[in-house]
Amino acid sequence: MKLRPKDPLLAAASGIALLGQGLSVVVAGATLIAAPVLFFLRDQVLTALSSEAGHAMPGSTVVAIALILLLVAAMAICAFVFLRHLRRIIDSVGHGDPFAPVNARRLAAMAWLTLAIEGLSIPVGGIGQWLAATIKDATSDFGISVGGVLLALILFILARVFREGARMRDDLEGTV
Repeated sequence: MKLRPKDPLLAAASGIALLGQGLSVVVAGATLIAAPVLFFLRDQVLTALSSEAGHAMPGSTVVAIALILLLVAAMAICAFVFLRHLRRIIDSVGHGDPFAPVNARRLAAMAWLTLAIEGLSIPVGGIGQWLAATIKDATSDFGISVGGVLLALILFILARVFREGARMRDDLEGTV
């Protein structure tokens, strides 16, 4: 049973999550293709970077860039799964059954995915700092997102709230 067949908020949230999933597929696909291509074009990449930097770039530069691309692909895959869980939660709200144990598990998984993305950002930032130091006019922003950690904490708490809500609903149904 649906609460509201055409709830605009749920429809918009689901659409935005779907758009985000599409974007994450594009990012993951592009980075997974670009990483091996870098090795095939290694000499051209090093020549271009060396001319930009004004000095010869070490071969490890290509490895570092490829590693960043692979880590970004992993982050995009985590984002895709995160948004898939979110869409399923949105669907359950639309069907009038959000306080289900599966949604508690989804929220906990979303929290872990958020922490995974934050964790993957650490080596990406570190490698980016190293690249920025070796390439002229390159910059890198490095740091843990307080917002990301806060989001994970909120999701863990919401998972407990949903787990308790599902338990209370089951208890109530058992008494009727």
